[in-house]
Amino acid sequence: MKPLEAGDPASVGDGKYRLVGRLGQGGMGVVYFGRSRSGRAVAVKVVRPELSTEPGFRRRFAQEVAAARRVGGFHTAPVVDADPEGVPAWLVTAYVPGPTLQAVLDQVGPLPMDTLTVLAAGLAEALAAIHQAGVIHRDLKPANIIIAEDGPRVIDFGIARALDGTALTQTGFQIGTPGFLAPEQLTGGALTPAVDMFALGVVLSQAAGGAPFGYGASAARHYRVVHEQPDLTGVPDQLRGLVAACLAKDPRHRPGPLDFLNLLTVHHPPDGVWLPAEATALVRSQDPATYFAPTDRPAAAPTDPRMAMSAPPTVTEGTAVSHQPRTVQSPPSSTFGPAPGSTFGPAPGFGLGPGQPPGGPVSPGGPGPVGGTPLVGGTGPAGDSESRRKRRATVAVAVLVAAAAAAGLLVWQPWAGSGRGGASANGSSPSPRHSTPAAFPDASLLVRMDTDPGSSTCHSVIGRRDSTTDNPKQLIDGTCDVLPQWAPDRKSFAFTRNSSQGSAVWTANADGTGVRRIAAISGGRVSWSPDGRKLAVLGRRDGVQQLFVVNVSDRSVQQLTTGTGKVEDPAWSPDGKHIAICLQKTSGWQIHLVDLSNPGGEPRQVTHQSRRALDPVWSPDGKYFAYTAGAPGVGTGGDIRVVRTDGTGDRPLVQTDAQEMDPVWSPDGKWVAFVRGPFDTPAIWAIRADGTGERKLTTGSVPEGHPSWR
Repeated sequence: MKPLEAGDPASVGDGKYRLVGRLGQGGMGVVYFGRSRSGRAVAVKVVRPELSTEPGFRRRFAQEVAAARRVGGFHTAPVVDADPEGVPAWLVTAYVPGPTLQAVLDQVGPLPMDTLTVLAAGLAEALAAIHQAGVIHRDLKPANIIIAEDGPRVIDFGIARALDGTALTQTGFQIGTPGFLAPEQLTGGALTPAVDMFALGVVLSQAAGGAPFGYGASAARHYRVVHEQPDLTGVPDQLRGLVAACLAKDPRHRPGPLDFLNLLTVHHPPDGVWLPAEATALVRSQDPATYFAPTDRPAAAPTDPRMAMSAPPTVTEGTAVSHQPRTVQSPPSSTFGPAPGSTFGPAPGFGLGPGQPPGGPVSPGGPGPVGGTPLVGGTGPAGDSESRRKRRATVAVAVLVAAAAAAGLLVWQPWAGSGRGGASANGSSPSPRHSTPAAFPDASLLVRMDTDPGSSTCHSVIGRRDSTTDNPKQLIDGTCDVLPQWAPDRKSFAFTRNSSQGSAVWTANADGTGVRRIAAISGGRVSWSPDGRKLAVLGRRDGVQQLFVVNVSDRSVQQLTTGTGKVEDPAWSPDGKHIAICLQKTSGWQIHLVDLSNPGGEPRQVTHQSRRALDPVWSPDGKYFAYTAGAPGVGTGGDIRVVRTDGTGDRPLVQTDAQEMDPVWSPDGKWVAFVRGPFDTPAIWAIRADGTGERKLTTGSVPEGHPSWR
């Protein structure tokens, strides 16, 4: 939750509901945590003021609110009050304390079979109640599902239709979230309750650890939803048939909620605890009393967005190609190789890389507590007074330091210590100090460009952005080329090409000539060895995405990881001794190191974020990682952080509400380029490694993503 901002209302309904803080924001408006006059916790959605002037909006909003208020059942958050004629209009629902399903998946990982069946039954019962009231949810996803000890709760239902016909939908936006939209939602077909059953199939697939239509650019996912069969590898056998039925292309072939329940075998645990232990502990930690004081002022603002009711339905440009989301929901499970045990082979699907589901707590990123020796005064009252005075002075100095840092007077320099590594001899963090601003690099950036943002299929090409030009130059005539990576000598580059035949890694000369296919992969990014002879790539063995190395000259392959956790985002160290990967474990996605002298050994964990960590890139001297932390739509979304390769000194570099991801170091290590913005309209930005000089590099209307600086 975030504090109220300037311009936010203090209450709605003539003081009936006092607003305490912000829970989320979306296409329709802002969702607040509030309290009724009796102190009951509620979620208050306040509609964007400009929507109230749209023709017919208030009438549609009133109709949808009336329908939503008829929704009952055990597994929904009921609508308790609303004023469609208010200025602005608002809606109040019961507040359900608990993390979202997305947060649970982010923290705990795939759910066991028994939990999946209880989850499936609860969601089906919720949809039955919603549909019985004449409502279609239209945006069912893990971020709109709250997990409580007695079962799931579906939230944010029944009001998306009020946006139909407004300026948002008339300008090419659609209601819903890429990856969860049914084929008929993408092709302009009739909307029926069957769209919610399709979304249920996707939700259950993700809860089982799968990704039925992969991740990456929304256009590519939309293509797979409409034209390709889902990948249900991660779904248990007992549920696979039901989930497959939900994902039928023809809505007439999908079961309704009651049919689904009749076909489902629910495994109720004997002790009544339906969640695994880690998830139960997470649920029990979500007590609003520990976050909000029942007074007119909120207690210290929580930094854990899992407390929050989901934001309003996501409003996205569904046809534009996005940069690789850090993505969207949960990591992909694309195929690799023709059969288990084979060496290498073609893989179906578009596999554009890791998804990044909403969920997990957000670090505040501020300075830590003031340390040092306790202040001791003299004896008696005078000594106590002196002690208090010294403590106040210490606090005042700390406040001044924080204020100076915020004003940009004190700048953290990662390279301010011994050499460019920034660490002192004892490994402590570098100290704030005045810096001489580093000039912007003249090295060119490789980028992914969307050449047809309005298309329903992927049209991304590789371009080169030079420091002296405003717009990048297209290098290759591709159809769906992504994730370019400069070779160490910058005479060539590698990239991932996606087609109906699957994903493969290709290389080309620096000017775009000499394009050649190297090997089939399961999608995602690749990374060069320092000598330019090999590429670290992703592939699948026995249903698990693993790390492989391909020799570019003879295309021979070596498998490096064999564990049960999925692998993403390989990054070869500058000294060639390690490959950083993002590894999924029960604690979520974190950065790990694979020791190439012991490839069969257990990867060493580097980051210990309470939210997922992806997209690691080595600094040129090999002493730091820049990486993406967080998830879209949760807290500040994705942030760019820097951490030493031993896991110490983890701190934010870029932390805003605008969703950042995909960092890359400049060749001199003094700048970091990254992607910012909505998934369908990304732009390249850059910032100095000391946190100053932020600038936008994308100046045209063509969306750009996946930067590669070295």
